[in-house]
Amino acid sequence: MNNSFNTLLNKAKKSLNQAFSHAKDTLYSITGTSSASVQQIADFVRNHPDAKVVKKEYIGITLTFYELIQGEMRYYLETNYAKILQLDVHSHNHTVVAYRSYRDNLSVNTPVKFPDLQNAK
Repeated sequence: MNNSFNTLLNKAKKSLNQAFSHAKDTLYSITGTSSASVQQIADFVRNHPDAKVVKKEYIGITLTFYELIQGEMRYYLETNYAKILQLDVHSHNHTVVAYRSYRDNLSVNTPVKFPDLQNAK
């Protein structure tokens, strides 16, 4: 039982490490650095020609929804004019970035850091 749990845990770590590694590579190609802020990722999604954009108005407030898929990377962005309300980045079916304006205390300009799971125990 313990051996099968360790095997499952190692597979999960390997899968997450692949997702984070892929995300780091993609962010490096976007920004030229190995990290990026929520604002930089949002700007990338907003300005990407392949992003699908939907605008909806709710009680007089216009919300814009962006979705971008590039290879194994999926980006989802919600904005209210210039304010970032939500940003999600997924790679290999794992959440890499999950930002919510109503919950997260960090500035949208704080760099996103990815854990190194290869050295995790």
